[in-house]
Amino acid sequence: MQIISREELKRLIDSKAEYVLIDVREKEELSYGMIPTAQNIPLHDLEETFALSEQAFQEKYGFAKPKKEGKVIFYCRTGGRSAMATQYAESIGYVHAENYAGSIYDWATIDPHVRRY
Repeated sequence: MQIISREELKRLIDSKAEYVLIDVREKEELSYGMIPTAQNIPLHDLEETFALSEQAFQEKYGFAKPKKEGKVIFYCRTGGRSAMATQYAESIGYVHAENYAGSIYDWATIDPHVRRY
């Protein structure tokens, strides 16, 4: 499983690179803050969500379904759920799936809009 560091993720965000950042936490956890550019798909919805057509995905989530050859990064609170999401994405053919193992707990050290919990 590929791991991305906080510094690498920050560089991607700052450079407006091509990637999709997915927060797999539950909706009620989002009040603690999200990493900039992130979209939320709770872990328990991931399998059903990634089975949707591109059009149905876009309609449901308001952003384009990640391409299997594109970079997709997952995070959660401390890295456990995002590791499961990354493994799942890899198992269905996402060749550049990455886990931000530090997740929101680590990101909070550099972003005053995000709180640890």
